Amino acid sequence: MITLAVLLVGGRAVSAQPLGQQLLLWQQLQERASYHGSFVYERKGVFSTHEVWRQAAADGNYRERFLRLNGSRLEALRHNGQLACMVHARPGALLGGPAEPALPLNRLDLERLETGYHTEHIGRGRVAAREAAILLFTPRDIHRYPLEVHFDLDTGVVLKSLLLNEEGELLERFQFVSFTVGEQPDDALQVEGCQSVLAGARLKDAPALGWQAAWVPDGFVPVTERLQEQGGTSSRLFFDGLAHFSIFVTQTERGAMDLEHRQLGPTVVISRPMEQDALHYMVTVLGEIPPATAQRIALSVSLDDHGSKDD
Repeated sequence: MITLAVLLVGGRAVSAQPLGQQLLLWQQLQERASYHGSFVYERKGVFSTHEVWRQAAADGNYRERFLRLNGSRLEALRHNGQLACMVHARPGALLGGPAEPALPLNRLDLERLETGYHTEHIGRGRVAAREAAILLFTPRDIHRYPLEVHFDLDTGVVLKSLLLNEEGELLERFQFVSFTVGEQPDDALQVEGCQSVLAGARLKDAPALGWQAAWVPDGFVPVTERLQEQGGTSSRLFFDGLAHFSIFVTQTERGAMDLEHRQLGPTVVISRPMEQDALHYMVTVLGEIPPATAQRIALSVSLDDHGSKDD
């Protein structure tokens, strides 16, 4: 098993242990970390700059505030990783959609990575004037992208990530340019005029959605299911520990003509029309997965609860 020679065990102790154990340690450390920093986010040559404050409590709960520093105003609060409220100059924008770069901060579920990725330690580096260990997550199949991640040695926080396509071309960059560890004051975690996401979108749990995806790639599991009363949209979010995608099923007034394909950097959107009992629906797959994979998922969706298991 691969080992990491230079490790952190409550500091910068030099040791060697299986890489998987080190990843779990980093995950535990980053969950307890409080910090303030600024980062850049690049997707398909388009840059945005952001500021983040994070305060972790002794009981394991944590709060985060995100502020976009360029373009239209975008400010948000998250509690324990869940988007709680936001202020957006375009309030009709899809919450949690591809325009929001907050996910790379907490996107890793290291316990789930084994199924979909081979993990390799490829060196050391510096990001935001801090020492980092560089790991490469290489997919075991064609249904996900490789990712290079720079972990802060002291906190386990992801300081930098590079998402690549099958040819090794850059799809997405996330990188801190300043990073300071320490307790954050309460006023740094307040957003004036912040509107509750749950109240605004009227989301509620919906364990039985009346549709099924007959195929998703191995390693992806459903982690949330939602029904949005306004617009009649039901959705399901799938996650493999690193990558994620969502399936949306929406009843429409009339049927669309053809399958639609859009892509911005790593984020692909595949939509296809469906009809059942004289009613029209739109099935949309959105996520950071290859287009062919997203299309196969979309084509496997049926409007009943009897879809087959993953093949």
